[in-house]
Amino acid sequence: MKKILLIISFLFIAQLSAQENKNDLIIDLVNNKLDELWKDSTAPGISLSIVLPDGKATTLTRGYANIDKKTEMSPTTKMLGGSTGKVFYSVVALQLIEEGIIKLDEPIFNAMSNYTWFERIPNAKNLTVRSLMRHETGIPRYVFSEAFQVDILKDADRVWKPEDLLSYVFDAKPEFEVGANFAYSDTNYIVLCMLIEKLTGNSIYDEVQKRVLNKAGLNNVVPQTKRMYKNLAQGYNADDDPFFPGVQFDESGKSRYNLQFEWAGGGLVITTHDLAVLAKKIYEGKMFDPKLLDEYFKGIDAGRMGGTWGLGVHIRDTPNGKVYGHSGFMPGYVTNMMYYAKDKFSICYQLNTSERAKTSIMRYLPSIGKLISEELNK
Repeated sequence: MKKILLIISFLFIAQLSAQENKNDLIIDLVNNKLDELWKDSTAPGISLSIVLPDGKATTLTRGYANIDKKTEMSPTTKMLGGSTGKVFYSVVALQLIEEGIIKLDEPIFNAMSNYTWFERIPNAKNLTVRSLMRHETGIPRYVFSEAFQVDILKDADRVWKPEDLLSYVFDAKPEFEVGANFAYSDTNYIVLCMLIEKLTGNSIYDEVQKRVLNKAGLNNVVPQTKRMYKNLAQGYNADDDPFFPGVQFDESGKSRYNLQFEWAGGGLVITTHDLAVLAKKIYEGKMFDPKLLDEYFKGIDAGRMGGTWGLGVHIRDTPNGKVYGHSGFMPGYVTNMMYYAKDKFSICYQLNTSERAKTSIMRYLPSIGKLISEELNK
């Protein structure tokens, strides 16, 4: 019996050692590939995190978090996550569906009708949680309203209420009937998270803390509710961009407008590590009842964005299998998270620039996913 236990113990240790060696090899290959890609990049800085099939997480960085201060990008540097915040709110919604608090396909009009203005939202009477999460409501994007883009600059300290944001689409003509098409719109998640707050009696950020950050063990995600943040990379936008050109924070580290406005359209300050860890947990069914994954991944044609769109997830077919994820944009920052379903690993990267001429490295970053997939399948 002792000999059998010793053999089992030896085989287990040998297996762990072989896995660790494989992980180290993959990380070295990714590091070398990133060096190759970064050599021709003009972006100020990049953070790239990978979580391998066994859960081993690594963050690699290059360049500067702040060019003027010569602050190098580090694994703990935070950036604005843009629309990747919707991933967190989707998890909250799926947990509430699991608990029967939210109904996926019932119209939400009755639940929201005590808001006297709610019927002024396009297609208000036919909106469902599914249509909101899959961007098939026909509600326009409030951020593209000319009036909003003027108003956001009037008072840098203004605290925006969700209904203030929705007011920019009041009485607007819907782009199509509910369920007839796909059109990505931050406004959908403003409505969704107002519903969540109403039904739970808690703020959406409290729900995210309890249901997402605590459950996933994430320690570096903070609500985007003010104008200053610790350890935040400077964001660089094009100088001729019509919407918040140039640097996004002054010398004291204060943003040029209240970042709180984004709210449920994104509204989180993150690290790539935490987003990559969360991606693997979500898409492997560890953040809500895995029985809901079929509904989660049931997508509609995402049009020009390619692939399909599920309940807060972009789904694409690649030569290396299906990739689940979400991207994000805020002036000065771009984010992308990806999970390779066949090989069970995730990648997240962020650049602290949104200047198109300096984001060309993004075209080549999918090659890192390809490299990892091929190495895992040797």
